[in-house]
Amino acid sequence: MEEVQGKWICGFWRRIGALFIDTLFLGVLGYVVGLFLEDTFVELGGWGRLIGFVVSITYFGVMNSSLSNGQTIGKKLLNIRVVDSSNSTISLPKSFLRYSFLAVPFSLNGAQITNEALLSYLMYPLSFIIFGGLFSISYLYIFNRVTRQSIHDLVVGTYVVNSKVNSEEVPSVWKPHLVVVAVLFVTAGLVPVFTSDLAKSEPFKDLLATQEAINNNELVKYAAVTEGSTTFTSSDSVIKTTTYVNTQAFLYKDNVDDPDIAKQLAQTIINTYPESLNKNLIQVTLTYGYDIGIASKWNSYNHQFNPQELKGSE
Repeated sequence: MEEVQGKWICGFWRRIGALFIDTLFLGVLGYVVGLFLEDTFVELGGWGRLIGFVVSITYFGVMNSSLSNGQTIGKKLLNIRVVDSSNSTISLPKSFLRYSFLAVPFSLNGAQITNEALLSYLMYPLSFIIFGGLFSISYLYIFNRVTRQSIHDLVVGTYVVNSKVNSEEVPSVWKPHLVVVAVLFVTAGLVPVFTSDLAKSEPFKDLLATQEAINNNELVKYAAVTEGSTTFTSSDSVIKTTTYVNTQAFLYKDNVDDPDIAKQLAQTIINTYPESLNKNLIQVTLTYGYDIGIASKWNSYNHQFNPQELKGSE
């Protein structure tokens, strides 16, 4: 059975608090820089997340190393630091390696991955890294109460400890945790096996073709297309279900409230996905902005069309 960690090992909430402070600091930094470089960030599109990755890995890599006594701003404020098993701070290369195991899954999650990659063998390593990494990191943060080490700590042999407490005998991670982590990674790596048939199904293939057609529009940087339904129950117990096709289109320019652009994209949906005529609604969400990982700024406007009325107006 597990035992609750000693005082030397930092507790869960203090560690999360330090991460929150650091994330807030980087977010404010990203927001301020975005005030001056918004157009550049928008132009970068999905590549903008690479900026946040570089800034984050530099900040955490340097600050968690011996150059800053193993303490970021958040860790300094909460009196915790990153050390090795001998309670010594770690080298700069080791600190960069440590943070990369944490940053890569989070940076890839939410990135604009092309349809070609999603439908190729690249999906296997991507699923392994993103889902295996995210679930394993979260699991260990919550349930590894003995050492409080997550994936990035286990890989390089580090601990986050209370800086004003003398080191104790170094605890060992509970072995069943490692088994769970292995299962999570294996399962994540096999997920594409079960989703590949879905990608070959008619609705999914047709929606991909519609997405590709919208992406070819010169006003659109990137778009996603989905279909679904919503159910509403009124006060007099009348149940109404609304079916829809939705596209979220990211624009090169801030024209999100332009009804002509929205109508043009809705027409594209009708022309490339005939099944949309059987839906109650075509919804076009025009979006402009950027995401650099550590900060984002979005402006969106939702346009709705009746498919039959839109077809009749051609």
